[in-house]
Amino acid sequence: MKTWTRFPFVRLLFPLLAGIVLYGLFPVIPGAGIVSLSIVTSLFLIFILVSTKVKVYRFRWTFGFGLNAFFVCLGYFLSLIHNEQTHAAHFMGYTGKSRMVYSAVLTEEPAERENSYKFPVEVNGLFVDGKYFVVKGNVLAYAQKDALVASLVYGSEILFSVSPEPVRKPSNPGEFNYARYLAVNNVFHQVYFAKGSFTCTGNIEGYWLKKLALKARNRLLVTLKQYGIVGREFAVAAALLIGYDDLLDASQRQEYAGAGVVHILCVSGLHVGIVFLIADFLFYFLRKQKKAVWLRPLLIILVIWLYALITGLAPSVLRASLMFSLITIGKSLNRQSHTFNTLAASAFILLVINPAMLYDLGFQLSYGAVAGIVAFQPHIRLIFITRNKVTSYIWGMINVSIAAQLLVTPISIYYFHQFPNYFLMANLIAIPLSGVLIYSGVIFIFLSFIPLLGKISASIMILQIKLLNSTVAFIEGLPGAVSHNLYLTPFSTIVLYLLLFSCFFGILNRKRFWLYPALAACLMLAADYSFVNIERSGRQRLVVHSIKKQSAISFTSGRNQHMMVDSVVMSDPSMLNYSLSGSRIQSGVKEISYSNLGNGRLGLQKLPELKIYSNGFFEYNGRRGVVLSRSTVLPDSGKQLKLDLVILTGNTRLELQNLKDYFPGARFIADASNSLRKCKFWAQEAQKSGLLFYSVRESGAWVWDVQ
Repeated sequence: MKTWTRFPFVRLLFPLLAGIVLYGLFPVIPGAGIVSLSIVTSLFLIFILVSTKVKVYRFRWTFGFGLNAFFVCLGYFLSLIHNEQTHAAHFMGYTGKSRMVYSAVLTEEPAERENSYKFPVEVNGLFVDGKYFVVKGNVLAYAQKDALVASLVYGSEILFSVSPEPVRKPSNPGEFNYARYLAVNNVFHQVYFAKGSFTCTGNIEGYWLKKLALKARNRLLVTLKQYGIVGREFAVAAALLIGYDDLLDASQRQEYAGAGVVHILCVSGLHVGIVFLIADFLFYFLRKQKKAVWLRPLLIILVIWLYALITGLAPSVLRASLMFSLITIGKSLNRQSHTFNTLAASAFILLVINPAMLYDLGFQLSYGAVAGIVAFQPHIRLIFITRNKVTSYIWGMINVSIAAQLLVTPISIYYFHQFPNYFLMANLIAIPLSGVLIYSGVIFIFLSFIPLLGKISASIMILQIKLLNSTVAFIEGLPGAVSHNLYLTPFSTIVLYLLLFSCFFGILNRKRFWLYPALAACLMLAADYSFVNIERSGRQRLVVHSIKKQSAISFTSGRNQHMMVDSVVMSDPSMLNYSLSGSRIQSGVKEISYSNLGNGRLGLQKLPELKIYSNGFFEYNGRRGVVLSRSTVLPDSGKQLKLDLVILTGNTRLELQNLKDYFPGARFIADASNSLRKCKFWAQEAQKSGLLFYSVRESGAWVWDVQ
């Protein structure tokens, strides 16, 4: 009990987390949430009165129980009110009205993509039939490239009449849930602007401090380019110094992720710590000024948060900035706090402000890594003790890397399905190099005003970044650098943490008690692994996938999969990776074969349950089907065929009424290679004729578990 008193925020954080998770599992309407919070608050006050008036030892639990119940409900209630979709003023409450014009403000600067610009906007007003309504809601906008979009900045006010659409949920099994990712930031809708579909009023709104931060960021990016830092070096410099990672290409991200050092490209505690040290040094002269005792910590905190604004307020930056701010305040008050309590306090504050941040991957990884270092590193360090400074430094890097990796490994495998096997080697080289680079970047910023010195410091930075890039690429390219296709269920991820902490506390306390939860965790992991493998081995699944403007049909039997694809996908099967890799990992697929839909007889495959015939006909586990394309011509004999499935592709010219006569009782599936107009026409025809029809383009992949 005495130990817990040192960590008050840790004790408060757990019930708050429970409330946030509870809302994610069982969301309710706003009225019910307010009523429940009111009831629990009243009960909490009653518990306090009981515990103060009735001083009986057996009722000592009432205060603690009431306090925990209150914070559980607080987490639930904060999650409820943070969800803007539940607000009466949300713009979607006006859907279906005629002649609507939206007024919105850019909350970030436009990010350039290959064929468009992407930028988030906050809808703040709505004109309906000439009347103006104050509304709220966030929208992710995509705009076709033109001069108007290129001129937009943070705070630009725009007007548009294109109705925002809800962000689509994953179109294929196992696909990345982009809608959930955006929902963390209260973005539930998106809109696409063609040329001329919106206007800019010329008004610039937004917060002045953020404008200042973005101006400083853009100025730094321009300065880097002016001194010849371009290409891959420029992308790494921008990510490493100010957290601007939009310029990193896919190969760079994969190299750093595969080597296990992608975290150095995210602004985190290392960066904020250096900024803290610089600010502490710059304002050192104020320490002896008695009249300005509060000025020094205030200026340090201001510098820290200005840097956080410049870097885009990522969860790792928010965590580090809050922690250093709390440390600064504690020092000014001559009070010391345990690192765990400071860490929990920063998490508590961030979650009170934005409960949805709990589901942000950056938040989970950042707090997981730091918690791992604080909990495990002091004990791992004692395994090997040396007085040699070089050996001690290397061992310090190793035990910190192991401690951080221990706590983030289960969640990393759960999300990314891979593990960097050489993370220790990579961190030993990349972390010192990145630290030197950050200091070099700070020196460059100060010397950039002097052309000669700025050019020298820029040349040194380029060499350092090239060394970092080549080292990371070399490690990532080593044989066995990355273990791919790893899979953990949500249940096994939680159980892995139970096993980890049981082993840790068991070794630390040397008590037999911790052996029991560790053994229970091992048994649960074995049971879950067996269940997953039994399910995988017995799986017989047909999926008509949703691939934009393309055809892809998969047949999965156990660990083998056969794909029937069009000629475009056949020439480059990697274009399926984004949409299908998640389901393949989940199903444990080992072998994949392909055949071309346009080749008449569709080729060889390794599934005994699948038979492929000419003209698009196939039989799978006793179920028969056909794939009809634009070039398919049916005979005029009028002969009927008993089929279970008819897949329509490539805007086939065949009429649905005629197909009904050819294939009576069949289910008709229109894949994503058909136009939206054609799919809607077929849907209307099917409804009139009483046919079973499904549009992949509109509703996502069609999944059939064949028994």
